[in-house]
Amino acid sequence: MQIIQIEQMQIHKIIQIQIVIGIIIVGVLSVIIYDRATINNQYKIDDKNLKIPIFVYHNIVRESSEIEYDYMQTTKETFENQIKGLQNFGYHFISYEDLKEYSEGKKELYKKSCIITFDDGYSGVYENAYPIAQKYNIPMTMFIITDNMGKDGIINWEEAREMQDSGLMTIASHSTNHPEFTSLDVSEAVENVNESYRVIEENLGIQKLKIFTYPYGLYTDEQRKNIEQNGYIENLTDNRINKSKSLELSGLHRCYPLSDSPSKMIIKILYR
Repeated sequence: MQIIQIEQMQIHKIIQIQIVIGIIIVGVLSVIIYDRATINNQYKIDDKNLKIPIFVYHNIVRESSEIEYDYMQTTKETFENQIKGLQNFGYHFISYEDLKEYSEGKKELYKKSCIITFDDGYSGVYENAYPIAQKYNIPMTMFIITDNMGKDGIINWEEAREMQDSGLMTIASHSTNHPEFTSLDVSEAVENVNESYRVIEENLGIQKLKIFTYPYGLYTDEQRKNIEQNGYIENLTDNRINKSKSLELSGLHRCYPLSDSPSKMIIKILYR
């Protein structure tokens, strides 16, 4: 009798586990089905609290042997796989102009939207990432250090103009000389950014939108306030994700995709 009771308890426990697993599977499938059904939905900023990642890369290189630091170099193959993977997950690539118009309530964004950026102006972006932008017809933004243009391993103005004229690559400021902005006073910081854009416009023409990224991710709140007052969109580098309800163009969050798989990138977006 005792053996029968034990067996019945075991069977009952198995049935309970199966029911729980079934509920989980149904829940996951429901989320997936809903996600795919609404993949092309678009929203204004007050409609839905979207998560909008801005991905930051530095150099895109040909081979893994060229990788010295995983946050500084990404292979062309990995980068393209990330782009394709994000598209497969339903992501749409947008520009800063799209984001600004969205923030002003003038434009809708797809529920899954993201921005691709590159810091420092490395030649590998022109050689390896720009052809991928052309292949998939997606916008990207490169933040250049104006004093370094044309130096070894850095794009020149002719290459910058070619990318800008394609309509796919925005050329923006990463300062004149890549200082630690926390070592500058407010007036020096503002002058540095203004001078970098003076040089950009001298070489590439008037820029409709002025975007700046802090070197090393270092800044002070007073610098942010004053640079914003000078008409700039500002980028931080803090591995956080932008959300519609707290979107600040004076302090946009950016995150490193490193060499992550697309699935891992999505997990980080969901849980950061």
